[in-house]
Amino acid sequence: MKKNIITILLSLVLLISCTLDREPLTGPSTGTFPASAEEAEAGLLAAYKSLANDIHQYNPADRWFDALTDISAMRTTLSKWPDFRLSIVTSNLSHIENTYARIYKGLGRIHLVLDNLDNLRGVVTDEQYYQFKAELLCLRAYQYDKACKFYGAVPWVDHCLTLDDYAYARTPKEEVIANILRDLDDELLNHLPIAWDRATWGTCRIGRVAAYALKARICLEWGFYADAAKYSKIALDLAAGVYDLTPLDCTYYATHADGEPDPTPLFGFDAEKNSMEWIWAIQFDRLAASNVHHGVYTFASRVHNGAAGAGPSQALIDTFQCTDGKSIVESGLYDWKNPWNNRDPRLDLYCLRSGSRSLGVQFSIDPADKTVFDYNIEKAVPNGDVTGNKSEYGPNGTKGPGGYLWRKHLDPVYYASIPGKDYEDELDVPIMRLAELLLIDAEANIEMEGGDLGRAKANIDRVRARVNMPPVTATDQAGLRSALRYERKVELCCEGFRWFDLRRWKGADGKILAVKALNGDQYAPGFGRTTSNAKPIIDEDWIVTYDPGQTFDGAKCNARVHTTFKFVEGKDELWPFPYSEMITNPLIGEGNNNPGY
Repeated sequence: MKKNIITILLSLVLLISCTLDREPLTGPSTGTFPASAEEAEAGLLAAYKSLANDIHQYNPADRWFDALTDISAMRTTLSKWPDFRLSIVTSNLSHIENTYARIYKGLGRIHLVLDNLDNLRGVVTDEQYYQFKAELLCLRAYQYDKACKFYGAVPWVDHCLTLDDYAYARTPKEEVIANILRDLDDELLNHLPIAWDRATWGTCRIGRVAAYALKARICLEWGFYADAAKYSKIALDLAAGVYDLTPLDCTYYATHADGEPDPTPLFGFDAEKNSMEWIWAIQFDRLAASNVHHGVYTFASRVHNGAAGAGPSQALIDTFQCTDGKSIVESGLYDWKNPWNNRDPRLDLYCLRSGSRSLGVQFSIDPADKTVFDYNIEKAVPNGDVTGNKSEYGPNGTKGPGGYLWRKHLDPVYYASIPGKDYEDELDVPIMRLAELLLIDAEANIEMEGGDLGRAKANIDRVRARVNMPPVTATDQAGLRSALRYERKVELCCEGFRWFDLRRWKGADGKILAVKALNGDQYAPGFGRTTSNAKPIIDEDWIVTYDPGQTFDGAKCNARVHTTFKFVEGKDELWPFPYSEMITNPLIGEGNNNPGY
């Protein structure tokens, strides 16, 4: 698994020694590298390592992308991230420029190996050669797909750059996507092993299942539904007997005294070793320089000396169905005074709500709870979430994220290290897991003409069955589309998919869902409260909104507005194009920004 870190370190030394960095795009001078299988593998691992460099505000970037959407709330003063929510982000914002730079630096590492890969002809077996090539082209596809989703048209560069060869115009995103899909030729991908040996590589390398799953994901994102269905089926057929959904304990713990939900078999260190659901993941290891993040610090409770930086929104909490498969406004099982009973188990498995337990410590946002019980040491400790130093940044503080925190990526192994101010987190980050692949296949069949709706339903039901949720009742396209959108929203929360989903899905009015989901107020429990009487409005796409005059008991709404969203149609589908790139690349120019910026 992580034992190959020494190889990665050596590869980075090699790359640094022969790299010529130049803005706006970054690419090394290749020379004769790679001249051996060992050099090619070192370069390939460095290309994988570049995925671990995309860290924003201490956390892997993908985890922040959900905080720019309706399903996650963040601290109201958190750097410039709130600017994205208000449609006031600018081209020179560091998040905009850093994401772009990291994509192209990653591409530079890929091209360093890819440019001279033919050097290996006759040096390595044909199978090794094609495996290297397939992995590199998959990584390139992953990076360019991300670039197009954020920035639209981007320069298409397919080789290392030099001091004289650095200026490229923006290429239409349709052309870029066509290029990367053409790269992922089936004949080439079939040289990959179905999965790499886990004892050696863990899940850091792209095998054949991951490659076809990536190809299916890209096709789905850009509306090629028939191709998405084709490639997701290939991936699922290959995955049979190799990958499976990880079992989860769905025991309901009504209070912190009863116990603690445990998502770690799927999202903790146990998952790195044992989950057969992880198809591809970004590898982190504290033994390597700059190969850690601080995700646990960012998301952990202030009782654990964490930052309480982001958590589920009230809209996501209210999205989770009751155990009969109905929404909380339809189900007879829902009691707004005791809202955690009879709910989709993923609410407690993935989210942290007051009255529960986190990393072995009682979690409470009730101002009356000046202390909370620490079950690790069997005594009460100060409740830093509501009192003491900087408690205004607590989960439901005046500058906090709105009452809830994420449980999904926290592992109790950090209980001792976070209070000791050791913020380094080496937990790997899944890029692709089987649950997402099943939902890709389901959505492709729902949206394509003549798709297999029975297959789509079966895939959705399989994901739901893992957490003891009943099968969906719908069998028609519209009903299954609604079921699919619920499932992606709750199953993939805090994994970075929601930002993109809201921009590619359309509602009955033909508008992308972001127009509805990202305009208006975001609610949270009132200060001093752990729950609210607000009655949500939940539409067929599982977009949750609120009318302050609509409550479960008819009394005045006791929820509060946490923050406000503004989404400008025709502008906010994309980020602005990076300012540094526009002013330094003569074939782009300062006036060549995305619409509305």
